[in-house]
Amino acid sequence: MRFAKKFTFCLGFLLMISDLLSLPRPHDPDESGRVQILKSALTIDTSYLLFLVEDFEGERPWDFYRVDSFLAVTQFAAKVPKSDAFLQETTILKESGYTNLQNQTSFLLQSYVENPRLDHWEVRPKEPILMPLGMPIQGILWVYSEGHHINLSMGLSQKKSKDLYFDLGTLNFVGWRRLEFKINLPKENTRLIQSMSFPISFASFRLKSLASQKKGEFHLYFDNLSFVIDKRTFIYPGSEVNDTWGNKR
Repeated sequence: MRFAKKFTFCLGFLLMISDLLSLPRPHDPDESGRVQILKSALTIDTSYLLFLVEDFEGERPWDFYRVDSFLAVTQFAAKVPKSDAFLQETTILKESGYTNLQNQTSFLLQSYVENPRLDHWEVRPKEPILMPLGMPIQGILWVYSEGHHINLSMGLSQKKSKDLYFDLGTLNFVGWRRLEFKINLPKENTRLIQSMSFPISFASFRLKSLASQKKGEFHLYFDNLSFVIDKRTFIYPGSEVNDTWGNKR
């Protein structure tokens, strides 16, 4: 009888853990509100610059650099977000100087999971994308997923420094999401930027399969990768304090 109770308890505990692993990524339902915060910050403080790293309209070549799968495909597809938040953000980008932004295609990544927990991928532009001088403090990326238990991170490169990677979270949601993430650079990288000799470049996306990911083919879509750049670094020499407007929830 005791064995049966212990078995029932253990089974229930395992099922509970399994449910937790399958929970979707926490989602901010007010994406339009986040876009309005961005617009207000850019309007109020001209020290902030919205830099469009990539619009994924097919003009820049991308490819898998490191891959564990026999299937690794990148292409540009006519699938873009349709939400009001995306349209509002597109308007802000156009007002920020990207008047020719079309948003007709997104970036399709397609591969195959053979060994969950071990499989990983790296996707790079043919050449690193140089950013303007200033302190990148926040990143924004639109991602379409179908509940994949795959973790996404972003790599930045800088001369005289090791590559830096920032976590965007697990893509276990369904549909398009606006992923907003904070960028905290180490002090040594900050000093290199302040020297006005060593700006930051966007280098890559990294994908890592989790143990809970099912085997089989998967695909993701990316659109409108942009960074908020704080230019005050050069107005106030030695300033290393990031503003917190983009971190309030």
